[in-house]
Amino acid sequence: MIGILTFYWADDYGAMLQSYALKTCLNQYEKTVLIPYYPRALRSRYRALCDDKSKSLPRRLRRIARQLVSRSFYSRLRTRRDMRRFREKYLVEKQRSLATPGDIFRFGKEIDTYVAGSDQIWNPEITEGFQEGYFCAFPKKDVTEIRCVAYAASIGSERLDKKYEKAFSRLLSNFDAVSLREPCSAAFVGRLYGKEIQTVLDPVFLLEREEWEAFLKNLPGKKCSDRKRKYIALYYTEYNPSMAGYLERLEERTGLGTLILKPQRQMHVWSRGAEYAVCHDPLEFLHGLFHAEYVVTNSFHGTAMSILFHKKFAVFSHQTRGARIRDVLKAAHLENRLAQEARDADRMEERIDWDEVDRALEIPKRESVKFIRESILGT
Repeated sequence: MIGILTFYWADDYGAMLQSYALKTCLNQYEKTVLIPYYPRALRSRYRALCDDKSKSLPRRLRRIARQLVSRSFYSRLRTRRDMRRFREKYLVEKQRSLATPGDIFRFGKEIDTYVAGSDQIWNPEITEGFQEGYFCAFPKKDVTEIRCVAYAASIGSERLDKKYEKAFSRLLSNFDAVSLREPCSAAFVGRLYGKEIQTVLDPVFLLEREEWEAFLKNLPGKKCSDRKRKYIALYYTEYNPSMAGYLERLEERTGLGTLILKPQRQMHVWSRGAEYAVCHDPLEFLHGLFHAEYVVTNSFHGTAMSILFHKKFAVFSHQTRGARIRDVLKAAHLENRLAQEARDADRMEERIDWDEVDRALEIPKRESVKFIRESILGT
């Protein structure tokens, strides 16, 4: 049996979709489970109520009271509920979260191969330092005949701060094989691992376009983009004034309004024709993206799914995590979809040769599947 260690718990479309994709892919070869590892240091994320414990008690209570009477609070509650339901249906069964490497090992008595990844599981800046469960750092006395492999793991940048190198090198020694999602960090990680590092595709690319379209049929009831008129879809991870200008110009050129696909409404004002379409789970998000006429994003998974769905799209680089977006655009021969300013909206209608894109991605996909077969399945 294979056990996956990743950010399945995050109320984040990309994190949950890559978890689903890797589990689905590996299940085609061998029974695979997502391990319910949720480090205590990360459990304050995605709370419905925001509580700053550094403030005085009266100020904290006033802030909580304001949240309880706001519409956004109840929208967040619904999002948390629907995200949980998605996880329980497609990712992990409802059960107690595991907190330590020892918990992980005791949980999976039938597991003989642990797969760490994908996502930024090795980025200490977002994981409150290294979380040893994502490095298969099991108690030595417990480890017998098991394999530990990293698939499409990420450190979130080209290299880590020097202060992390010693601990990172020690933790990497737990792995029998390591692959990364971003080519830009392969040399740095390889130096600390002591072996050459292979780069592989994010798990969402392991499923065919037709498989994602079939997955969309699982979406019941009202959808966040359930409307008759055509629209531009915006999915963002940070506000970008240049991207806002791009949207304004694209709206003027096309006569379409913009639907902002997010788990909840936010304060950013993007364009005159923009409105929020709250997508409470990953299926609603995929539906909103799939039915859009155009997609504008600065998200890696927004980019990836736009490519898989063959959408007319434009990408703005993320301020601090742009390398992975540039890498996937290069792999797909779509570097021209990277935008920088408002007038780039004039290029949105440039033809995309999707046959060429699919052929370009078939090469790294074959290499990714080869890594899975040789390093994870041992065939």
